[in-house]
Amino acid sequence: MGFNEFAFHALDTSHAHLPFIGAHLMFPGKVPPEILNKLVFSHLGVLDPNVLLGPRLGEDASLIQIGDLVVVASTDPITGSVEDIGWLVVHVNANDVATFGIAPRWFLVSIMLPSGSRPEELGRIMEQIDKAAKTLNIAVVGGHSEITERIEQPIVVGFMMGMTEKDQYVTTKGAQPGDMLLMTKSAAIEGTAILATEGYDTLSKILGADIIIEARKLREQISVVKDGIHAFRTGHVHAMHDPTEGGLAGGIHELCDASIVGFEIDYNAIPLSKPTRLICQALDINPLELISSGTMLITCLPKHADSIVNALRQVGIEAKAIGTIASDPAHRKIRFDGKILDLERPTTDALWSGLKKFSLP
Repeated sequence: MGFNEFAFHALDTSHAHLPFIGAHLMFPGKVPPEILNKLVFSHLGVLDPNVLLGPRLGEDASLIQIGDLVVVASTDPITGSVEDIGWLVVHVNANDVATFGIAPRWFLVSIMLPSGSRPEELGRIMEQIDKAAKTLNIAVVGGHSEITERIEQPIVVGFMMGMTEKDQYVTTKGAQPGDMLLMTKSAAIEGTAILATEGYDTLSKILGADIIIEARKLREQISVVKDGIHAFRTGHVHAMHDPTEGGLAGGIHELCDASIVGFEIDYNAIPLSKPTRLICQALDINPLELISSGTMLITCLPKHADSIVNALRQVGIEAKAIGTIASDPAHRKIRFDGKILDLERPTTDALWSGLKKFSLP
């Protein structure tokens, strides 16, 4: 199915709304919401009054009160990239903290390498972590590393923390009916950069080296720390969310899961870079379902949208309105080709389909 031929109501959603049963299949990427609710969120240890916000659908991090201060804590792995794995693990974890409007400060990391890895591989990953952390003024304060026979490529898991004062943050659950939905930069930034890096030889032959080099440079836009902090400082933000696996489509669903609302977005309003368009066409994947770290989703009253867009533009970040928040949680629509269609929740990220076409693990 070509890029311009996607019928959003006709995407494969055969597993998207099934009730949980023992034979329920799971696909690469995030665990489906119904399984999270049944098997994860029901097993969270003791209740602690200092936990202001614990695990729940759509939230990027947890909030833990310590005296008059609040710790923002997040964790995320990198499993789909090898070349930029250290760089990415810092940024995707920092992004989760930034969705609260808070600067990330402390990072821990667990690095697992396959048997037979050379010491230089560990050094390369740590050099990337060090460089990314320094760009965001983050201290690497601990972690773990090991060699294991159970994996075939490196897997890195990060844990990020920031700190703020009580009530000086926003969460993903704050979106309100009637809010305008803004997004920064463009969709599928991380996915485009990963595909261009991991599939450089294949894609260069199809699209030319210049386009793939341009696509690889999108990695420089993966951070949304500046997006989150400067949007929050306007005082007008109701909710923010970082769309990662499942892409922009998955991220919008998650934001609305957290806030118990719906949405209606306009496909033609969604910014897509030229490299993203061309790579998704070449690999026959949906750009709205391609991992989208680098984009920040923001909701606010319509009258405040210009203030947020202008504040972001002053620090070099483009943002625009792509839709509105609806009161009905079941109303999850996209305007596409003159029609209003259901925007189904992705069952997996388009990245995995793309990587398979390079014969990568």
